[in-house]
Amino acid sequence: MLRNLLSLTMALALMPLIANAQQDHAGLKRLSVDTVLAPFYHGVASGDPLADAVIIWTRITTPDTGTITGNWYFATDVDFTNTIQDGQFTTDASRDYTVKLDVQNLQPGTFYYYRFAYDGNFSLTGRTKTAATGSITNLRFAVVSCSDYENGYFNAYESLNNRNDFDAVIHLGDYIYEYGVGTNIPGREHEPANEIITLGDYRGRFSHYRLDAQLRVLHQNYPFITIWDDHESANNSWMGGAQNHTPGTEGNWADRLDNSKTAYFEWMPIRDQAAPNQFRGYRAIRYGDLADIIVIDTRIEGREEESSSSSVINDPNRTLLGTTQADWLEQQLQDTTTQWKVIANQVMMAPLTLGSTVLNPDQWDGYPAERQRIYDNIINNDIDNVVVLTGDIHTAWANNLISNGTNVGVEFVTTSVTSSSGNLGIPAGAISTLLPHVQYVNLIEKGYYILDINTQRTQADFYNVATINQIDTTTSFSEGWFTNDGANTLTQGTRTTSATTYPPLAPTVPGVAVGIAQPQPTALILLGAFPNPFHDRMVLQYYLEKPGTVSATLYDLAGKKVHFQNLGQANEGG
Repeated sequence: MLRNLLSLTMALALMPLIANAQQDHAGLKRLSVDTVLAPFYHGVASGDPLADAVIIWTRITTPDTGTITGNWYFATDVDFTNTIQDGQFTTDASRDYTVKLDVQNLQPGTFYYYRFAYDGNFSLTGRTKTAATGSITNLRFAVVSCSDYENGYFNAYESLNNRNDFDAVIHLGDYIYEYGVGTNIPGREHEPANEIITLGDYRGRFSHYRLDAQLRVLHQNYPFITIWDDHESANNSWMGGAQNHTPGTEGNWADRLDNSKTAYFEWMPIRDQAAPNQFRGYRAIRYGDLADIIVIDTRIEGREEESSSSSVINDPNRTLLGTTQADWLEQQLQDTTTQWKVIANQVMMAPLTLGSTVLNPDQWDGYPAERQRIYDNIINNDIDNVVVLTGDIHTAWANNLISNGTNVGVEFVTTSVTSSSGNLGIPAGAISTLLPHVQYVNLIEKGYYILDINTQRTQADFYNVATINQIDTTTSFSEGWFTNDGANTLTQGTRTTSATTYPPLAPTVPGVAVGIAQPQPTALILLGAFPNPFHDRMVLQYYLEKPGTVSATLYDLAGKKVHFQNLGQANEGG
């Protein structure tokens, strides 16, 4: 006889239960292959590494609402046998259930592993590395930009993760794109489908990108140093508006910009700033006596509106950085005691002009007075070894930076991860002839470069992925260009190799939640569940081989837990 007959009342619709209980962003309903990650579907991330601190990040996606409390763990080994710090975190809807912690009191130049726990589940294990101090001899960074989800697969990200030979990823912007659906690649449609404008829109778009497995694994294994460009808000944005923003139909620009910044600081592993500058993107990260990574914001902080008028372009008071940031950058270049001054920047600094004609006023050519101020500061203060890192233009370049015949530095421009290239107005074969400061240009391929820094020289090795139309991590070396210590000009070099041994990458599946009570199951035979399928109510019939505590958990078709009920103590039998 079946004694234990129980009726469980469930939600009328299972997926809306999650969606209404918490902001369950676009894409989760398709993640059946990734349900092992629950509730940390978006993985983990780290960023802004200092010598004694690093940001760690995750997001909780569950039916639970209100304040969510979980745990975090920080260790020196992948198995967490030497956990050096741990604690609790809280998050809620006010920050879109993201978690961002600034872990401090760490050792310099050290690899660490970290993870999060909630409701008996562990996140993926993340790997990160703090910045080194003192006298160091070499550094390596992966430099990427412009990753339009709809335009192709993030093979560059996966290729980088497979290398395991650099210290951090420098992302120069256009991490997401704001456009609505327009793809020709099935399965790569933007979500939400509309152009993003509201805070919920921007949060949903970040969520959608961060569900991408190729991006998720790269975040899992390397700290990121990031800065936005225009598409994190809207195409060709500036401090007072954007080309892709129409106030009459899309609302106030200040509101949209604030929405984009809020979501960026929630979803990216960037260090929060104190009010009233909580959304300030420019900052500097020091790596011992070898290099300063000087991150600047050429997009929002002080940029005046783009113009094609020569009288506007040549206005001596015209600004790209704004007075406060320009003063700060000047001091960073003057005060640093490091050998290399690396400026992480969004738009091309070297000229791209035909005679006096500016081909792209969106870049530094549209703001020549501010560029000259930087050049003059470098020359007047005898500053050597300035290296500018650039994205935005979806093509790869290696440029000498020259002011009135004086070499002031070099520039390495990374191609896009996926974003399409446009017509630059100059035939590719004629560029080096017309623009002799350009030493290398590739207008077609997608990929990244590895920035290799040592005490003798800094080199960029350009790599191309074979395709972005399908998942394929085949990658080829294109060219390498370097500047010697004190030379401030480029020379072609051979492909570099890492001088450092890196520890193992983190595992691609979560571990078991150590320290969280795991009840041993009582032998149970499930004899019936009816009706099946059910509308709003079902009956479970079960038989126990021996007495024990019984609970029932209901999952939807994507493997997501949507209901739990403790049925209490039951006797042996049925």
